[in-house]
Amino acid sequence: MKYLTSILLILLSTTLLAQEKDWILDRFNLYSENDIFNGTDDSYSSGESFNFLYFIPEENYMIYDLLGNKDVKTYSYFTFALANQIFTPSDISETALMTTDRPYAGWTYLEMAIHKASKSELRSLSLQLGMVGPSSYSDDFQNTVHRIIGSPRANGWSNQLDNELGVNLKYTQKWRFQKESSDYFESSIIPFASSELGNVAINATTGFTTRIGWNIPKDFGVSSIDIGADPGIPVYGEFKNMKKLPWSFSFNFTAAGSAVARDIFLDGNTFERSHSVDKKTFVGYYGYGFTARYKNFVVDYMEIHNSKQFKTGKSNHAIGSLILSWLF
Repeated sequence: MKYLTSILLILLSTTLLAQEKDWILDRFNLYSENDIFNGTDDSYSSGESFNFLYFIPEENYMIYDLLGNKDVKTYSYFTFALANQIFTPSDISETALMTTDRPYAGWTYLEMAIHKASKSELRSLSLQLGMVGPSSYSDDFQNTVHRIIGSPRANGWSNQLDNELGVNLKYTQKWRFQKESSDYFESSIIPFASSELGNVAINATTGFTTRIGWNIPKDFGVSSIDIGADPGIPVYGEFKNMKKLPWSFSFNFTAAGSAVARDIFLDGNTFERSHSVDKKTFVGYYGYGFTARYKNFVVDYMEIHNSKQFKTGKSNHAIGSLILSWLF
């Protein structure tokens, strides 16, 4: 029974893909993020995700009409991902419950999303389904990794949130404006807005990402798992043109703010009593990094800094996010 959740999530994802033989695999993303890049091991401690992006030549389901704009030419995409995120208090050596610090929590989930991309706009609708609590296996995963890399054991996992089925729906809207210069030196800005609704998170976010570089990616950007794990959806007309030039490089900057009504990793379990802390209603973040591509291989790195997320927490927290991608 212990691994039933993971088995079911994997079977669900493979079943969905097996039924859609006409979909074209466009991109694979491997996400790895950890605050060890910044010398800490607390708050949002780590995250991993496997993400597959498919181009859909024919739209066979009415759900795509929810995102459509019949007056604008668009491409359709489907993504699915299997992800895990780990949250810990500031002192992982402590075995007792730390009442003024955030709870131990793990979140393992399958994410499925549909996307509509035009030349200047992207609309995305995603569903996350998974488990919070011991059935996320985050305690085993974290301590196994710590043992391999020689880091201290996290001793407080007996105090983690209880098992809870997590269901979250997210809608994201992006706009893209690009200014082209000579010799492929380019810049772009991508404003965005999103909202989440479910027992894991209820929030609204708005912000922007900007790029400057040589032959910058003709897509709507990638982001860390915690921000949304954006998979690099190509703009309309660029599905087969992304690799015409072998090299691409850009410096990236992003900033955003969120209004948070619910965060299970701070508020605690939805239907049972559990440890919680007094969260901040308004939080912000900023990040910077780079994107480099050679032919089909892409490397993204970004460092994300968050403002204080709960009243008894520290003033800010930073995490490094590494994304390795292959364009098919």
